[in-house]
Amino acid sequence: MKKFSALCLSLLVAFAGLTAKAQKFSYGIVAGYDLTKVKYSGDMKNNFSSDNKSGWYVGPKIVFSTVIGLGVDASLQYSQRKLNITQEGYIDGNVVYDKVSQSQTYRTIEIPINLRYSIGLGSSASVFAYTGPQFGFALQNMKFNNLGTGNNFSRENLNTTWNIGAGVRLFKHLEASVGYNFAIGKAGKAILHGVGVNEGESQDLELKYKTNTFQVQLAYMF
Repeated sequence: MKKFSALCLSLLVAFAGLTAKAQKFSYGIVAGYDLTKVKYSGDMKNNFSSDNKSGWYVGPKIVFSTVIGLGVDASLQYSQRKLNITQEGYIDGNVVYDKVSQSQTYRTIEIPINLRYSIGLGSSASVFAYTGPQFGFALQNMKFNNLGTGNNFSRENLNTTWNIGAGVRLFKHLEASVGYNFAIGKAGKAILHGVGVNEGESQDLELKYKTNTFQVQLAYMF
């Protein structure tokens, strides 16, 4: 994580240098549709799975660009996603537990800051690719029923992810792009108390969550 923090800091310094040399500035509104899946790590990760769930986001966006095609884009987004957690069925002694699936709404403020490279296709179109970190801040605590104690997703957590994608700008104003946002740090965790590992034994185990998201977005730039 320290190496990743250093990378983010280096990129922010590079972004600042590019914006200082920017030849063009535009601003607008971005909105998108996404599919999010929860990824697990920890002692009991094999006992859980997740289905893709849809969501959306919207917010203001700015783009700085230079004459050589390099640039920076950033936005401040309100994001609302459904997260699904499925606990597989299992047998504990003589008790049979059925498979249980839960979905809840996850609301965050997202701040993606991307380095982008654009190639012009005449006077009315260009294509671009982008990559960079994204920082998410939960707006509320969220807990899945019967899944450990405390809040599984806490508003105190900073959810750090990474973007990669590509798109096209048409008529100097309309942008359309697709991308993938994969987790760097955990979005939440659960402490499962008194879990039986071997017969006659129990211990507290930790289950960590990460969120990976596929995105399709449109932006109108002024």
